[in-house]
Amino acid sequence: MNSTLPIHSVLPELQEALSSHRRVVLQAAPGAGKTTVVPLALMEAPWLKGRKIVMLEPRRLAARAAAMRMAQTLGEKVGRRVGYRMRGETKVSGDTRVEVVTEGVLTQILLNDPALEGVGLLIFDEFHERSIHADLSLALSLESQEILREDLKILLMSATLQTGPVAELLKEGEAPVPVIACEGRSHPVRYRYLDIRTPPPAPRDIAAASVGKTVEALQEEAGDILVFLPGAKEIREAERLLRQKTGDDRLLIAPLYGTLDARAQRLAVEPATDGRRKVVLATNIAETSLTIEGVRVVVDSGWERSVFYDAASGMNRYETLPISRNSATQRAGRAGREAPGLCLRLWHENRVLREYATPEILRSDLAPLMMNLAAWGARPETLRWIDPPPKHAVEEADALLKRLGMVDEKGNLTGHGKEAMRLRHHPRIAHMLLKAKPMGLGVEAALLAVLLEERPPLPRESDIGLLLETFEHSLHERSFSRYRKSVGKVLKTLDIEKYELIDARKAGLLVALAYPERVAKWRGEGSRYLTVSGKGLHLASSDSLERSPWLAVAEAGGSGKEGSIHTAAPLEEADLFELFEESLQTRDDYRWSREKERVEARRVTKLGAVVLRSEPVANPDSGRIAEALLPVIEKRGLQLLPWEKRSLSLRNRLRFARCHLGDTFVDVGDETLLRTLKEWLLPYMEGVAGMKELQGLDMYAVLRQMAGWEAMRRLERVAPERIEVPSGSKIAVDYSDPEAPVLAVRLQEIFGWRESPTLMEGRVPLTLHLLSPANRPLAVTRNLETFWQNAYPDIRKEMRGRYPKHYWPEDPLQARATRKTKKEMERKP
Repeated sequence: MNSTLPIHSVLPELQEALSSHRRVVLQAAPGAGKTTVVPLALMEAPWLKGRKIVMLEPRRLAARAAAMRMAQTLGEKVGRRVGYRMRGETKVSGDTRVEVVTEGVLTQILLNDPALEGVGLLIFDEFHERSIHADLSLALSLESQEILREDLKILLMSATLQTGPVAELLKEGEAPVPVIACEGRSHPVRYRYLDIRTPPPAPRDIAAASVGKTVEALQEEAGDILVFLPGAKEIREAERLLRQKTGDDRLLIAPLYGTLDARAQRLAVEPATDGRRKVVLATNIAETSLTIEGVRVVVDSGWERSVFYDAASGMNRYETLPISRNSATQRAGRAGREAPGLCLRLWHENRVLREYATPEILRSDLAPLMMNLAAWGARPETLRWIDPPPKHAVEEADALLKRLGMVDEKGNLTGHGKEAMRLRHHPRIAHMLLKAKPMGLGVEAALLAVLLEERPPLPRESDIGLLLETFEHSLHERSFSRYRKSVGKVLKTLDIEKYELIDARKAGLLVALAYPERVAKWRGEGSRYLTVSGKGLHLASSDSLERSPWLAVAEAGGSGKEGSIHTAAPLEEADLFELFEESLQTRDDYRWSREKERVEARRVTKLGAVVLRSEPVANPDSGRIAEALLPVIEKRGLQLLPWEKRSLSLRNRLRFARCHLGDTFVDVGDETLLRTLKEWLLPYMEGVAGMKELQGLDMYAVLRQMAGWEAMRRLERVAPERIEVPSGSKIAVDYSDPEAPVLAVRLQEIFGWRESPTLMEGRVPLTLHLLSPANRPLAVTRNLETFWQNAYPDIRKEMRGRYPKHYWPEDPLQARATRKTKKEMERKP
């Protein structure tokens, strides 16, 4: 074993810490050698008592490479004292003392054997990546250690870990957790940034900008080049542009991303032969653990692709985001692993980077996590986390698992859930597989499961039925051997031995089983759809699926009001009634029609937010029709009601009486009437279905009923509808202003009135609007005595000339009140 690596300097301290503590943190900078040295150095530790070491390595490529390097150090083949275990590939034996496992595998080991019999040390490597599986496995391991395995040791290793929160999480009692730091081994790295006058590339231009810098580096620098790009899409585009621009057959261009087969990944990692130069186009898979030999230059686009789960819609959205400072450090370090290097950064030197990326547990679909916790018999709040799972995402995952029948109301696994756990797929995919087999669609479901989970490189196509056919045909090709094995393993779990033909037309039915809330109905215009969950989606206008009446959506994304459909399949309406019979809801829907200005009653069958059938109700309930009309009145206002003159007068009188006498009179203000429509108006709306019938209501009678018999009797005393004036006329009082009611009357009709009249049994003076014979205003007063003395003489002088036919006595208090002219007064009766 090479003893010159920096990690060797801290091995004695690490040995001592693990011999006296159950939990230890090792922070070792890139190039220190922790991944391949530490497990071998601890393999024979006496405190292991012959038990093995299990090391979690987040990425398959890194796990395989680490196991092979350790085995080579021991002079053995992988599978003897050092082995690895990942989904679909296992190389271990009875002699294995160090087992490198990938994400998900450790969780399964814990679920199958919570006590971890035969395991003495768990190592969490590259823990700073904070994958959701690493967080879950750590939480389960800590509980296992506390309850079942007091002698189990846990070691967290990382290059750029936030040691504070981790040490706090691992702390037992008051004793601090040992944190051991080790310097890395790296050579100087020079940095070049974009010129401040050059705008940084937008996400759509990342591939072209990265290729431009790569071509410059090929011309000016020596050694191989590692280019960091956000995802496979940009890698394919960069590969095309690079071949186009260089035209050099001796240049080896090697893509490197997670879904590539093992052979292609090895090509990217191993040294180029025959003196050829190599350009590796990689995602952040190459940030940690791996040493890609020969790399002297790193071209860092500064972007990464992350998945964010929208719990409200049940869909992932893919976002291309600027990387964190932690990632930038890791990427640059790749250039100085073996010799002095150069890092070309496609951003300005003054750009501020966030410290760390958002952990997966805070942005991921938590259904698999909650499924595992149900199998473990725990809830999130009972376990220890660096970042607890968000409550809203936990609730959404719980709801999904119940909808799929995986857990019961108490959160315990059902029989269906236990079967799904056996399959080791996402709960949605497992549900689809289990339901599809008895329907005779097990093979199609197995193909679809691999298609959705492993994303084989297929021509771009949104119709997942066509993708399924293409995928099935491609399985015979050599390059698809990895996917052929995956399909075979899924078929084996379903006890399906062979098949001949598939029916790709059933793809929509299978997708609907996996994603029931993504069943979508065409809105009847353009390419817009509505899912049963209420989410709006749209297809590209030229899409082959456009105007399909029903779609089962497998993949969708995007934020905002409407998302984009990436893959989907047509669905027959008959399939909906077959698949979701128990979820269908049929009810009579009473709804206001703006076009017809009336309430319509329809019998509606719905699946979630989507209407499957709608037909008129034969004998609609008149009470429900009236109830459906109330919100229309509430929204549009009381002016919709037929307030004729008399009912408005009564309403104003009641407001006046309540203003002065309080709660002895009913409140008929706008706010109260709108809030209590159901109590006071609904009883009078029998047979009222629309605006026409509404105008037939007798609002005066309604108000009288609201007020009550006793209050109406009193109202006649304190706020009479009309006042009799000296001329004998009975004139209506205007109660619009409850503080100052008004009597508008011709001046001649009140001759003889010495004092101003009052209301409310003498407590409220009536405001008199005195009018000319032509009903034009002459004066306003509340004090007739003062008016007669001061104002009347002047008015008499002016009015005698203007209205000579009318009576203008010199002494109004002794004069006869009249509605007539002088000539009419002289006539005999």
